[in-house]
Amino acid sequence: MVKYLQSSVGIIHKNHAESITSYIKESVDEELKEESNIKPAQKKRLTFCVEGNISVGKSTFLQRIANETLELRDLVEIVPEPIAKWQDIGPDHFNILDAFYAEPQRYAYTFQNYVFVTRVMQEKESAVGIKPLRLMERSVFSDRMVFVRAVHEANWMNEMEISIYDSWFDPVVSSLPGLIPDGFIYLRASPDTCHKRMMHRKRAEEGGVTLDYLRDLHEKHENWLFPLQSGNHGVLSVSQLPLGVDDSLHPDIRDRVFYLEGNHMHSSIQKVPALVLDCEPNIDFNKDIEAKRQYARQVAKFFEFVKRKQESSSPQPNDSEKGSNKQIFMPHQGGLWMGGKGFPESTLKSFDFKRAMSFMSG
Repeated sequence: MVKYLQSSVGIIHKNHAESITSYIKESVDEELKEESNIKPAQKKRLTFCVEGNISVGKSTFLQRIANETLELRDLVEIVPEPIAKWQDIGPDHFNILDAFYAEPQRYAYTFQNYVFVTRVMQEKESAVGIKPLRLMERSVFSDRMVFVRAVHEANWMNEMEISIYDSWFDPVVSSLPGLIPDGFIYLRASPDTCHKRMMHRKRAEEGGVTLDYLRDLHEKHENWLFPLQSGNHGVLSVSQLPLGVDDSLHPDIRDRVFYLEGNHMHSSIQKVPALVLDCEPNIDFNKDIEAKRQYARQVAKFFEFVKRKQESSSPQPNDSEKGSNKQIFMPHQGGLWMGGKGFPESTLKSFDFKRAMSFMSG
């Protein structure tokens, strides 16, 4: 490579030619490394976080709809909330979920910290899946915008604790992009309906959960996902989709998809799309198969919409950018970059050329 630069390109000084060769080799090595580390399945895989109040029906949705319908069972990998990890910690089998409900003022901060840790662990464990869509039950964002807010406002988490929580929330989320979903699915039902379902399932730790607490959580879900506009108190109020996007939405979800936005929204999920599913009706999915399939179709259509949206928004360099990005320009003898000379673009696009370059030396 050094001899080629000296004889054919006109780089007289050997150390100059060697520095150019070293630069090219390092650049190509880095590109080869990036290409080998990114798997095709990982590039296309999407993550949706399923949000909603306690007992709204998240488990039923994930188990009965996502697992048992033709529309979804081959499309999704389900990642349920790590409740088992909260109920059995360490060799002494501590139940932090039970401790939190029994003494919320004492254990709120401890519990919310451990919830965050288990979500990070869960994201790492499920990151290697191969199915096109990962459905995760809740997210670190609903933790912060709903549950941490609730315990803080109830004075179960003091100012020092909320400051500590926030001090590491942003850095951790920024360093772990897998925690940021491609979309949200909000299962929506009234607090009264959620309370009746909670009473019916009778989870031991939830014995002290009151209707007022569920109403507070419902309000915080609504305020997080759909900030109420003036004059719309108590009524679902959401931002409209940008012009030109409505036509790409399937009729099954045209009135159910919105973007998260607002000054209260974490910057990493601004403009992330959300699908709202009405979970108010009590449906027997053993008998009402059509209702079950309708929910599944809505999720499948939402997946297709988000996938198309991401593919269409991927940056595509124009012709002038292609030349500047793909060509390697040689320095003039004086050290300034020249825009006229470079290896042909067709040559640089060749993977074999890149591989061969990685083994070249002076």
